[in-house]
Amino acid sequence: MTDPITDAERTEALAVLSRLRDGRPVPAAEAASAQALAARDPQIADMLAAWERQAVLLASEPALSARPGFADRVLAALARESSTPVEVLVLPLVRRLAVAAALLVTVSLGWTLARPSPVMADADMQRHRHAVDDFRRTPFGPDDLDAGLRKRIDSPEARLPGRELTR
Repeated sequence: MTDPITDAERTEALAVLSRLRDGRPVPAAEAASAQALAARDPQIADMLAAWERQAVLLASEPALSARPGFADRVLAALARESSTPVEVLVLPLVRRLAVAAALLVTVSLGWTLARPSPVMADADMQRHRHAVDDFRRTPFGPDDLDAGLRKRIDSPEARLPGRELTR
């Protein structure tokens, strides 16, 4: 019986097989290990089959070519950008985001503090919240179920519309 394949082993094998498929160099021992793992694992075999289907679909698409001078324009833009530190390009954006976040927090807090709202439960919530109080004569006393149920049956909130409760 073979050992079960872990997700880490499966991930590593797929990474190696992906490099092999792209034509990148892979040590022979890693390639052999990944191919052996693919031969005995159906999930890796399914992934390889999906890669093959994708390759066939992509190969059937017509080839595209860039306009003349495209590579020169990209290389020129890269040369201009590489001379400017990345921090200088990112700093204004980060500063604007920080100012916007601070403004949002200030307005939210100001609005909340300027307009306090009372927190009150409606009558139904109050009734359900304190229903347990009907079963105790004192807050620390034992439950008296008979007295509590009688009190609940006699209360107007416990009555259903159109129906009268009988004892």
